[in-house]
Amino acid sequence: MEGKGMPTNKQPFLAPLIANAAHLRREAVRRRKLFDEKSVHPDSILDHEAEGWIVDRKLKTKTKVKREKVVDERLENRFWMLLFKLGYPELNDGRSFTVLIERKGAEPLRKQIDVFGRDDETVIVAECKASEKLSRRSLQKDVEEFCNLKGPIANAVSKHYGRDFKPKIIWLFVTENIIWSRPDRERAAGVKIRVITERELRYYSQIAEHLGKAARYQFLAEFLKDQPIPELQDTTVPAIRGKLGGRKFYCFVTTPRCLLKISFVNHRSLNDPDGAPTYQRLVIKSRIKDIGNYISGGGFFPNNIIINFTRTLRFDRISHDDASDVTFGTLYLPDRYRSAWIIDGQHRLYGFSPIDDKYLNHNIIVVGFENLSKADEANLFVTINHEQKSVPKHLLDDLEGELKWGSSVPSERIGAIAARLINCLNADVGEPFYNRITQQGIKSTNKTCLTMPALKDAIRRSGLIGRALLNNTNYELGPLSGATDSETLERARCGLNQYFTCVRNSKFEEWESGREGHLCTNVAIQAYLLLLGSLVKYWEANTAADSREMAVEDMLIEIEEYLAPVTDFLEQCNAQEMELAFRVPFGSGGPPEYYYRLCQRIKAKYPDFQPEGMDQWEAEQSEENIEEADRKLKTIVTDMRQFIFDMFRVVHGEDKDAYWDKGVPDKSLKAKAYERSLDYEVEDRLPLETYLEVVEMKKIVENKQNWPLFKKAFNIPEPGEKGFAKNVKWMDRVNELRRIPAHPAKERRYKVEDFEYVDFIYEVFMRRLTECQENPEFEVQPSEESSGE
Repeated sequence: MEGKGMPTNKQPFLAPLIANAAHLRREAVRRRKLFDEKSVHPDSILDHEAEGWIVDRKLKTKTKVKREKVVDERLENRFWMLLFKLGYPELNDGRSFTVLIERKGAEPLRKQIDVFGRDDETVIVAECKASEKLSRRSLQKDVEEFCNLKGPIANAVSKHYGRDFKPKIIWLFVTENIIWSRPDRERAAGVKIRVITERELRYYSQIAEHLGKAARYQFLAEFLKDQPIPELQDTTVPAIRGKLGGRKFYCFVTTPRCLLKISFVNHRSLNDPDGAPTYQRLVIKSRIKDIGNYISGGGFFPNNIIINFTRTLRFDRISHDDASDVTFGTLYLPDRYRSAWIIDGQHRLYGFSPIDDKYLNHNIIVVGFENLSKADEANLFVTINHEQKSVPKHLLDDLEGELKWGSSVPSERIGAIAARLINCLNADVGEPFYNRITQQGIKSTNKTCLTMPALKDAIRRSGLIGRALLNNTNYELGPLSGATDSETLERARCGLNQYFTCVRNSKFEEWESGREGHLCTNVAIQAYLLLLGSLVKYWEANTAADSREMAVEDMLIEIEEYLAPVTDFLEQCNAQEMELAFRVPFGSGGPPEYYYRLCQRIKAKYPDFQPEGMDQWEAEQSEENIEEADRKLKTIVTDMRQFIFDMFRVVHGEDKDAYWDKGVPDKSLKAKAYERSLDYEVEDRLPLETYLEVVEMKKIVENKQNWPLFKKAFNIPEPGEKGFAKNVKWMDRVNELRRIPAHPAKERRYKVEDFEYVDFIYEVFMRRLTECQENPEFEVQPSEESSGE
């Protein structure tokens, strides 16, 4: 928004600004709201609804209406709130903040700036651009215009605050749902304009939420790396220098006020997959608060904070102790942002952030290494924390990309490539997985819901980047493998982005719904990864092609033909059909079930598509097999009950229900059967034995007094087992299997081995019953009992 201004000497260079703490808090309350709100006369409601307002609540004489703020304003507010949480004492007021731009030979004009912040050392100038939906947009003109204003804005800042104020100005372009082109990013970087997308904004907002004002050091370290901090120039501390494990270290005492300004934590949530490895988790807010309370209550930490200095330090020697091989002297601390990386102790350091400023002058003990490699940093972090059992498994999964990169052990090598690959996919702006994978310490959302362990496991099992063979001694390359691990990373990155773009575009709304849908979830992505591995094998077998000899883009074009039955269904199906087709059980059974349902659709068009395990899955779906198993189980249970109580009637008689009273010695079984019978009307009740469960009949059969009566029929060893004195374990399994038809559900069904077991028991048990009925004196021979019929 531009316009001619009044003469320079009659108007401020920067306005309007807020420097009053109470006013800042009021502005923060307003900006937190996602809706504009106002009270209107009831007669004007229809007019307001036509303009997008909705009724919030009705009062006596007025009606409260609200309207969602436009996307650009929402983004501006989010970034303004970030600077507020970071503790910037002066920020722009509202959306009408302007800078007076002086021009030679022309009247000055005022240029609107979206977000402006200032503290004692820095100035933040931010341009914000947003889109309701993810889209590509050329930002060349915007970047160039912003760049051209840098000089005039810097001049206005200088004139507004005076020549003695010489801040470091950070120029930021903040975007949401905008896919940056590579040329635009390079153009911005070339003129020292830093880009913050929604991913980085989410991260900074999270650490600001956890750390409060202390997060400003982390924020500034990201943008002012290696720039000098004048107030720390020539800061010295007494120190000792020595070596641990062949690596140089310094031990010294300093203050949180000093260390916070030079330190940096490279969190997993903001790592650069192609750059320096990262290993730290995001801080835990409750732990920060507890540590702050402990410190303000007089507590202290006698253990060290461990850091790595990224540059060689000046150390003036005073003396040397030969016995311990340590040197005493004066250490010059670095006076640069982001020059000390925290390896261990971030919570102890940031615990000073929520308490009174005076505690920043307390002493803390520090052990600082010098120029450790990033791999050494990560290994040291894991060594310290894993021994304390404090590193979560998913963080160790994530770290494998750094710790095991280049490993000679095939499984570790594949795991490392997979971990880095997943981080790359998560960072690829505009691609299907951008910002979809959860990061340690940052809350998941409906869209950011995929997890590292689930995806990593599926990539391993798919064989796309190779397999470990011969007891983990040989590495077999996969269709997405390259000549080197780095080439594999790039080839797999391109291939999976292309493949999942095809899937995403087939049903974009479902993909965007994240965990609420059935397409961009852990279960679905695992299934589609397995499917890609199977499709490549099928395509190679049909065409005699070698996937590794082709450009990955060309191979995926070929594969899309075979994927068409799935993508066609996605394009045409409605929400109910999607739910019916791909709602699968939770747990480990979900991904394979989803995978075979995908395979089933492809097989309908390509009958010879038969990936491993498909025949078994199909057998489990066979209605004929299911109906036959249901019938046999019903017969087994019915004839079992009939045989038991016919035997009791013969042995004990029916007079006064003697067969029931003497045949069932356990009173609790009798009581349960009677209680169940009460669920029916008197005229509908059947004999009490009808209400016994299979497991209860098992107790009756194996009872000491009853066993001789039933041993001939019921003593059936498990297939392949020699057997025991009483072999009635099969009755437990029959009881479990009969629940499948008794309580039908999509998640509960027979497996192939269940069909085989039912056939085995049916054949043996029914034959035994027949033989016992035909020949009551029939004795089962030991050899037959142990044969595992």
